[in-house]
Amino acid sequence: MTDPQTENSNAPQPRPRRHFSLDDAQADSAKRPNSDTEDTLRGTRRFDAHTAHQPLETTPSDHKALPEETLSAPRKRRWGLIFSLAGVAALGSAELVSGIPVAFEQARWLDAAWQLFGLGLIGFGAVSLLRELTRLKRLKRHDKLREALAELPQRSPRQAMQQADTLRRQLTLSDDDPHWQAFQHASQPHHSSADIMTLLDYHLLAPRDREAQRLISRMSGETAIMVAVSPLTLVDMALVAWRSLAMINRLCRLYGLELSFISRLKLFRSVLYQMAFAGASELATDAGMDMLSLDVAGRLSARASQGLATGLLSARLGLRAQRLCRPLAFTPEQQPRMTDLRQDLWRQIRRLDTQRNAQSED
Repeated sequence: MTDPQTENSNAPQPRPRRHFSLDDAQADSAKRPNSDTEDTLRGTRRFDAHTAHQPLETTPSDHKALPEETLSAPRKRRWGLIFSLAGVAALGSAELVSGIPVAFEQARWLDAAWQLFGLGLIGFGAVSLLRELTRLKRLKRHDKLREALAELPQRSPRQAMQQADTLRRQLTLSDDDPHWQAFQHASQPHHSSADIMTLLDYHLLAPRDREAQRLISRMSGETAIMVAVSPLTLVDMALVAWRSLAMINRLCRLYGLELSFISRLKLFRSVLYQMAFAGASELATDAGMDMLSLDVAGRLSARASQGLATGLLSARLGLRAQRLCRPLAFTPEQQPRMTDLRQDLWRQIRRLDTQRNAQSED
């Protein structure tokens, strides 16, 4: 038999309790080799409150899914189609020009007339194409100006004044214009770029914003009245399309843009694209107010209610076009709302419906 004391001596004995400190842990970690599975303790670090901070790098997934508010999106040039059209126009012109002397020599006046008419069509198409390209370049310059004005607070005051002069030329303001003179008198040498941007917004763009609001209110009201009076659906559709394009064209001229027909259609498509991707909160608020307006419109006749709904759509289209055409983006406090326009439309349609009811009673 073995002695119990011998068995207890052979058994593993518990180790005595130890007290660890941060310095011991750092020394122990310095003795051990570094490995990927072991984390080393770090000492306390203190940072200066005035240390310059760098923003974190953003990944492509961090960007917003909403589209940027620009008038012209970058698209690939179809050089093959352009060269094909140019080649067809050149060969057709050469064929027509070579056939004109032969037609005159043989007294084939009808052939000569058709050849001259074809040359006229080719020339008209070439001139129209050049105008379209020129105005599309102006549209791209407008987008570049919007980007430059958005980055104005990060620029120097001298660069800000240069952008202000570029904005003046786009708005077709002369040096003697009262708004430009007021801006020059208000700007001082000690003003920063942000101050200059505020002065530009107040003296040059605010008057045009008020005029644009009056234009949208008047034209959307006229569209609503026309739809309320019109008896045919096809006529309603034609009126809405015509008045919408006319309103966008006038808004573009108000903010210094000159658009051709194709450019105007492109802007119209961009406006609808922006309306489709509007903010959810804004859409919820506007939809609730529109439903309230349509509920109030239940007191009107069916045609007047349809005119009110069309006027609301036209007014929202005009506000979205104004945001796109404005060289300097609106601040959240400056965003134009539908409240005032909705009240104006209601008053106009209500007045029209009252007059029609009075005439029917007579």
